[in-house]
Amino acid sequence: MRALNILHALNDGFDASIFLLLPFIAADLHLNLTQVGFLGTLVNSLGIIFALPAGYIAAKVGGLRTLTIALLLYGLCFLGTGFAPNYLSLFPLFILGGLGFAVFHPIGFALVAKLSDKVTRGRKMGNFTAIGDVGKIGISAILTFIIVAIGWRYTSLICALVIIVIGIIFSLRFLKRKEHPDAKAKELKQVKLFEIISNRKFIFAMLSRACDSFASSSLFIFLPFLLLKRAVDPALLGLFTATFFIGNFSGKIVLGRFVDKFGSAKVFIVSEVFMALFILLLVHATSFSLIIIYSIILGIFVKGTMPVVQTMVSEASEYHGNFEKAFGVNEFAAGIATTIAPVLLGFLSDKYGIVTAFNTMALVALLAIIPAFFFHLTKQAREF
Repeated sequence: MRALNILHALNDGFDASIFLLLPFIAADLHLNLTQVGFLGTLVNSLGIIFALPAGYIAAKVGGLRTLTIALLLYGLCFLGTGFAPNYLSLFPLFILGGLGFAVFHPIGFALVAKLSDKVTRGRKMGNFTAIGDVGKIGISAILTFIIVAIGWRYTSLICALVIIVIGIIFSLRFLKRKEHPDAKAKELKQVKLFEIISNRKFIFAMLSRACDSFASSSLFIFLPFLLLKRAVDPALLGLFTATFFIGNFSGKIVLGRFVDKFGSAKVFIVSEVFMALFILLLVHATSFSLIIIYSIILGIFVKGTMPVVQTMVSEASEYHGNFEKAFGVNEFAAGIATTIAPVLLGFLSDKYGIVTAFNTMALVALLAIIPAFFFHLTKQAREF
């Protein structure tokens, strides 16, 4: 678990960093917001392709081995980005990075679900997801200051050096060590995909996750552009996004514990209402202090819902216990939403203004309430 937590902090921290580089890359390479959205889609689309096979790969070669290889892949993404001469050259690099980032969460959440019980699952999910924000907060707080000081290319190369050195250390520990395949590997063949997705409770959990992902996944991509529109100093972008991640961190811990006390569906519904509200408040805020306050509060509900909805998926999959495949299907659906969102929201931003994109996120957050309500009303499936 210690190694898994370290990998989670690195994965989420550098996943956020690649998007934090985008405003500076866009200015230097003369990219519009639609092009920025396509780059976000390249990263997110790999989550669709590898969500389903991620559990199988981990069971075959070992979870920590798989995640160590993924670490090295997105290290190469940063290395190549530092030398990228134009927009087209960024495509294969962001695909490589997306491949590295894609496999982590289906594997990580499945491991946590198997190591948890019904009574404490919300808390454990909350703690695990919050650890990823440690990396986000630490890196984003200083990254833009470094970019302003030395440029985005050198910053990208520094990130690559750090990632690859850590990856080599982990490789020496895990890649050469014999790692027993997951004991659940044989069970994966015994539970058919149809038996998972025919469960209505799982369907509602999956739809809740997809709507939540659409509303929240692109906030971090477009937030720097909204702040620049508000005439925020570019050197302070990292500070603002760090406050956003502080909210993420707090929300995951607090809402995860609320799940154990009040139930996952109820906590999810209330969280989506507050998410929509504070998206709208942030869009219309003009003062420095209000933007900081709204960023923190919004961060609580934007990613604080992650352990909540993952607990919903765990509850819907409890009857068969095949969390690897269930989380793979769930992340597949969420990946579709996160792939569509950046392109659509980028297009809306270019055509109607960036405020329209944020209003759309708020609307979809409210729509997420509908499947969560039916999840709450639906009884658990029969025992497998």
